[in-house]
Amino acid sequence: MRGWGAPLVASAFWAGLLLWDLRPAAAAAWPWWVWVVVGCVALAGAISTAPGRRGEDPIGGSGLADADRPAVAAVTSAPADPSRSPAKALILLVVGVLLCGVGWAGLGALRAEHSLLRRLAPRTVTLLATLREDPEPSSFGWHALVDVSDVSWSGGAATVRETTWVSGNDAAPTAARGDQLRIDGTLQVPDEAGFSATLAHRGLAVSVRVIDVERVGGSPSPFVRMTQVVRAFVGTTIERIFPRREAGLLLGLVLGDASKLDPVTTRDFQTTGLGHLLVVSGENVAMVLAPVMAFAGALKIGPVGRFAMGIGVVVLFVVLTGAEPSVLRAGTMACLALLGILLGKPRTTGTILAAAVLALLILDPWLVHAIGFQLSVAATAGMVVLATPIAERLGRWMPSPVALAAGTTIAAQFGVTPLLLFHFHEVPGITMLANLAAFPAVSPALLLGIAASALGLVWLPLGNLVALVARIPMRYLEIVSSALAKAPVAWITSSGSPLLLIGGVAVFVAIAAWLRTGWRPPRKAMVAGFALAPVLVWQVALGAGPPGGLTVRMLDIGQGDSILITSPAGATVLIDGGPDDELDAQLLVSYGVKRLDAVVATHPHADHIAGLPQVLARFPVGVFLEPGCFDDTALQADLHEEIDAEGIPVRMPRAGDSVTVGDLTFDVLSPDRCWDGSHSDPNNDSLVLLLRDGPDSMLFTGDAEREAQQVLLDTGRLQEVDVLKMPHHAGDTSLPDFFPAVSPEAIVISVGQPNPYGHPNPTALAEAESTGGEIWRTDEHGTLTITWNANGDPIIAGDH
Repeated sequence: MRGWGAPLVASAFWAGLLLWDLRPAAAAAWPWWVWVVVGCVALAGAISTAPGRRGEDPIGGSGLADADRPAVAAVTSAPADPSRSPAKALILLVVGVLLCGVGWAGLGALRAEHSLLRRLAPRTVTLLATLREDPEPSSFGWHALVDVSDVSWSGGAATVRETTWVSGNDAAPTAARGDQLRIDGTLQVPDEAGFSATLAHRGLAVSVRVIDVERVGGSPSPFVRMTQVVRAFVGTTIERIFPRREAGLLLGLVLGDASKLDPVTTRDFQTTGLGHLLVVSGENVAMVLAPVMAFAGALKIGPVGRFAMGIGVVVLFVVLTGAEPSVLRAGTMACLALLGILLGKPRTTGTILAAAVLALLILDPWLVHAIGFQLSVAATAGMVVLATPIAERLGRWMPSPVALAAGTTIAAQFGVTPLLLFHFHEVPGITMLANLAAFPAVSPALLLGIAASALGLVWLPLGNLVALVARIPMRYLEIVSSALAKAPVAWITSSGSPLLLIGGVAVFVAIAAWLRTGWRPPRKAMVAGFALAPVLVWQVALGAGPPGGLTVRMLDIGQGDSILITSPAGATVLIDGGPDDELDAQLLVSYGVKRLDAVVATHPHADHIAGLPQVLARFPVGVFLEPGCFDDTALQADLHEEIDAEGIPVRMPRAGDSVTVGDLTFDVLSPDRCWDGSHSDPNNDSLVLLLRDGPDSMLFTGDAEREAQQVLLDTGRLQEVDVLKMPHHAGDTSLPDFFPAVSPEAIVISVGQPNPYGHPNPTALAEAESTGGEIWRTDEHGTLTITWNANGDPIIAGDH
């Protein structure tokens, strides 16, 4: 098993960890130790059935005497033991490691299930905790992961070592990764299936709803405090010597700090598949370690000294950047490689990768569910297996350095594409070209940026001078991402089926076998594969193109609104973008959208516009419609920054206006003013649009509340419609008289669960149902597709 034994063991253990959640019902009650014991028995069987080696003649083997002739060796060699078989040993080895992996995952789940914090739920507690990551803003406040060291509650206190998820509705605390916090909050065992599964796959048993939070101080670890000081100094220097956009990019590359990234640049990088360059990743470890080891070699430092220097740099970089999964993987590989060199027993990259993965999964089995870790391992595996054979073939037509760079990029993309399609359901078609174009500038940008920052700490003018040079590759990366962001290249999309992931892995294995051994699949299999590939990778978008009749899709984007309207003549309109930065754009790609003739932001609340900047970055947009009322939030500023960057014309229609988009016409019913002093001015400022297509009609109400609805009733602008988009996610903010005034045949509600607002409100639902309209909800039925039959009756279908 030399060469591929370690990867086989690591893969089996990885599979075992995943199989804990998929174990059959008959074995669901087995405790974790049963799996481990059975696995150890299988491993013992593998050892006992492995073929032995015949002892060699040490004198003959050394060349001091003639070895036995073949005929003599054949007679004197020990007979083969029929009970020992390589195949049996291999099968038992894989089964044993896999079962041990299942048991190891079970032990982790047991520890989470019986954690003290879980047993204390739903008490209100005070926690002393250390931030594992910087607090992140969310649609409803902020959230973070913390490592809890002490917990106290009414009647008790304890010292613990647990990690938990904390979230609050107020502004995020002014604290950074590694800081200590005192948190007052309520322990909650999540009852929503999706959130509960997310926490479980991180090894977390409870979440904490924050009542009050206070920063106590820096990290309790002196080493981490030292890295916090270094991080602060380096970050300050970067911001002093680089312009805002380049400083944000370098902070992400060097320190893993994504808080200062320019939003427009971020979206361009993500749209072109260059998002991995925005934050620190595993390849950065090699970029930092290589010059350090070269410097140590130039100084003629001995092996032990080089080893110590290398390990120190790796550990410092891992802690400095927050121990991201990809950095952990690369750091562990670097340490193992340095150890092998020190001991005089270097190993292949594949073996080192497998050993690093196995070690990390034993220490933290929940890494198996971390998407960043999966992508990092897959990219590295792709490069290990495919980079050299691809580069050798490309070397026939291009210089060797260029061929190696191209081969590495292509190999990494082959490795991660199945995972990207499985998790995110899309891959930019331009990503390969973008990564090839960006490759030459990544290392210079990082190394020159680090050099400029370090020199700036010593002497600022010298740092500024080097920074001028570093800005050249950084600016080049920005130009590449901006130029390719709207390239007319289709996205590869999928439904995220596990079968696609399995098929992608099979294709990767087949390509590896072909390139490394010359094996080729049968011709019929190749023809069938090429024929089915478009069906698999563009399966969701196969139905794209103008529909046969007016089609409205209320997208299932959680607690918010996003509505896609398409017409037979090809007009495409998007009303609102939902609460998620990425999801809305991903869904539009999956429906085959190539451009948007109009985008409407009904009002500037996060659950309606958070996803719009990414939409504007990905798709050409004809016109942007909004109420135009004052709003000074950062989210609205970010949206308008993207509008300005893309050069999109903006219109602010008022009640009585009519907006024509291709063969679609929208009558603007509200607002007739910018509200001031109402229950919610932004909600009442919502654009209310009436869409008519012959006899077919639908009313889009945004989040218009009682005050705006009363104006609509008083002015007589409301009229009966086929379908009503219920105002404000069916909150308790509508007038009872509003629903009879429009008398809809169907009522659609965009709402997500859980939400902190109690939507949909039972009273509002009852008032809407009293009109006789049929209720459809995205939280129960998924994305709602609305069409009309020949008689003008609305037909609604959900995808759940």
